[in-house]
Amino acid sequence: MPVCGRYKILFPNLIFGKTVNKSSSFFSVCIYSRKAISSWLSKRENLFFVLLIVAHLFPIWFFKYFPSQDGPAHLHNASVLREYYFPERSIFREYYLLNKNLTPNWFSHLVLAGLMHLVPPLVAQKLLLSGYIILLPISIRYALYAIRPDAIFLSFLAFPFIYNYVLHMGFYNFSYSMAMFFFVVGYWLKHQNHFTLSRVISLSILSLLLYFCHLFSFVTAYVAIALLTVWLTILDLAPQVRQQKFNWRSLGRVLRMRVLVPLCAFLPTLILVVMFLSRKSTVNSDIDTSRLTWKHIYYLLSLHSLVSFQKPEFLLSIALAGLFAAICLYVLVAKLAHRQINVWDGLLLVVVAYVLMYFIAPDKMSGGGNIKQRLLLYPFFILMLWFGAQSYHWLVKQRIQLVAVGIALMLLGVHTIQYAELNSYLEEYVSGMHLIEPNTTLLPLSFSNTGHAPDGKVLSDRVKPFSHASGYIAVQKKDVVVLTNYQAALDYFPILFRSQTNPFLHLSIGNNSSKADWGIEAEPPRVDFLNYPQRTGGKVDYVLIWQVLEGHRTVENTKSIFKQLEEGYDLIYTSPQRGLMQLYRRKDWS
Repeated sequence: MPVCGRYKILFPNLIFGKTVNKSSSFFSVCIYSRKAISSWLSKRENLFFVLLIVAHLFPIWFFKYFPSQDGPAHLHNASVLREYYFPERSIFREYYLLNKNLTPNWFSHLVLAGLMHLVPPLVAQKLLLSGYIILLPISIRYALYAIRPDAIFLSFLAFPFIYNYVLHMGFYNFSYSMAMFFFVVGYWLKHQNHFTLSRVISLSILSLLLYFCHLFSFVTAYVAIALLTVWLTILDLAPQVRQQKFNWRSLGRVLRMRVLVPLCAFLPTLILVVMFLSRKSTVNSDIDTSRLTWKHIYYLLSLHSLVSFQKPEFLLSIALAGLFAAICLYVLVAKLAHRQINVWDGLLLVVVAYVLMYFIAPDKMSGGGNIKQRLLLYPFFILMLWFGAQSYHWLVKQRIQLVAVGIALMLLGVHTIQYAELNSYLEEYVSGMHLIEPNTTLLPLSFSNTGHAPDGKVLSDRVKPFSHASGYIAVQKKDVVVLTNYQAALDYFPILFRSQTNPFLHLSIGNNSSKADWGIEAEPPRVDFLNYPQRTGGKVDYVLIWQVLEGHRTVENTKSIFKQLEEGYDLIYTSPQRGLMQLYRRKDWS
């Protein structure tokens, strides 16, 4: 394909309004591209959209560490994946195995491992997060455009969702899957009436990418497409039924277009899903029907999945939920007044389905947690698309944008302040890492995963940023095995612990059959590490103690930990900032 032909693909009508001539030279294509970008940015709405994306990148690049619960573990395991066969990383091969199954949750690890070939690990994480921050609003804008080109003003509603609870939990794969959800659904919405072979292949590739990001968003996307397919099929056949001209040939034609062709695109992904589920011998869930009442209704109506750290986020999440309620009311009143129903009102069926899934689904299943917090976002995502199918007065459009941008900027300000405070504590957490020798093991024991300020204030109400912060030590030391690497204890991540030395089986005290009962992650931790070498042949070279609270000092598990430290370890470092971190090394160190 000529160069200009490739640029025709890169700069589609969606962005610039027209394509370049195939006879253009490379130089003229570059000139055209620059002019097209300048013309696109000359529109105030587009310029503000870009500036908001740039503003939301600020907290990622300004602070050294991104405060999340599981993010450091993703980073560490991506580093292990990249360096597993390096000769100097023999410690990795002693404790870890590579998972050779094609399972979900691989996306962020592969991207991070690839980026680490070019940049340091902390920069790789910033690039990964930046990609998500850029793609989420763009994907929502793309899906809105597929429904109605003049609906892209609603893409400003995407910005308050960027820094959500799921992202702060460190669920990087799932975060990317939200963007991929909109690309898959948006692509189907755009082409559902006229699929060609190339479009079927494109949809198949998008579906595979969504699968490798996260199985959960894959399911929600397929539920949306299935329900809309049924809705649109009914609309296609309704005129024939009313006119009593129904025939089986027309039904076959509609089913071929609506069902068979998209199914061909989804078939490769569905095969992978069946293979993945067939390896899961049981599906464990912890549903408690007595609790599926007011609390979950309250969480849904207050958009609780935007709350990660402190109360100000809660107030702003309620404000955003109120904005969605106001838009719903406006649209419904307008529909009743004009007695209008359009083809995309079927999206309300998807909203209802997601709400039912939210109430029915357990919060944990097959090792995955926070299912309800993830599901809670999707009714609002589909509502955005439904809003996009409606008509608005220009003044209403302007007010929706102003309120959405205002909430987004206030949330951004709140998170920036929180990141500044948490980075101060994360710096203290990693401050002794220079004393850790190569090819060693580290056992981090956190007594305060949420963190406490000197005045007793909890640093984070929901997310636990110190739970797996040891991953930041591991990626900067590069050749350290973290014995609390929870991902290596599960079967759907790229890195697995060897069974004979798995610390979650041989070091934790408690019922290790359930992630919820892992003693190694409890507060205070329940561990027997002094005898770990005799039981497994492994070793615990260093023990990191983080913020022992006064209430924990009298607990038997805490006393046991410090007794083991006294018998087998020397204190080699105490953090000078607040004294919250102590680093111990085994006494027989040579």
